[in-house]
Amino acid sequence: MPDSDAIAAGALVGNLLLVRARAGQVGAWVGKGLVAAHVTPLGDWTAVTPARVQANTAPPYDDARTTLAARPVSTALRPAIGFFVHGRRGIVVVQPQGWRAVKRWLVWTPEDGPVRAPRLANARPADLATVAGIGASGIPAVVAAVKSAHAAPIPWLAGLHAALHLPGQSLLTEPGSPRGALVEPSPKRVAAFDHLAREEAAHRAEVVDEPQNPGEQQ
Repeated sequence: MPDSDAIAAGALVGNLLLVRARAGQVGAWVGKGLVAAHVTPLGDWTAVTPARVQANTAPPYDDARTTLAARPVSTALRPAIGFFVHGRRGIVVVQPQGWRAVKRWLVWTPEDGPVRAPRLANARPADLATVAGIGASGIPAVVAAVKSAHAAPIPWLAGLHAALHLPGQSLLTEPGSPRGALVEPSPKRVAAFDHLAREEAAHRAEVVDEPQNPGEQQ
């Protein structure tokens, strides 16, 4: 893994997770994960931004953006909302309050605008407004931002972020924006995840390669 001085600028824009909890709590949560990240206090919210393009884990689970976007936020730390770039797609991830709250996703492309993601719960403008705490009166502006046309995902994400009246837009759009403390994940947790991933990969390979019994062949 590259050290903290070898930060890739591409990892510092288009990747912002906002958690409505204190920085100390969020930093502890980051340390239990797989991605080295900067933890920046922003009033009622705390921002988490990946420090590197790669997570600390081995391939194929080494993309910091997708790893952070997919990670569930602890119930005690929610609500949370994330803004991510994946290729030419803009992705917003909403994690509401509540023990059984469903994690929801909003996916956007320059060609098609908002698109439904297979096997993922779709996030509606009202879901975004609720998590951001702007109330029903703010929903029309959110709808307009969701439907707005852009040539690239970061301007679209920035427009939606602004419509939600959330803090930390410079962390989303500006590589040089000041960031908070760097938190590294626990090496033991990373090693345990890599070990489990190798075991699961080996098991899948055995299942695929296992010969059929003569009576099972068609």
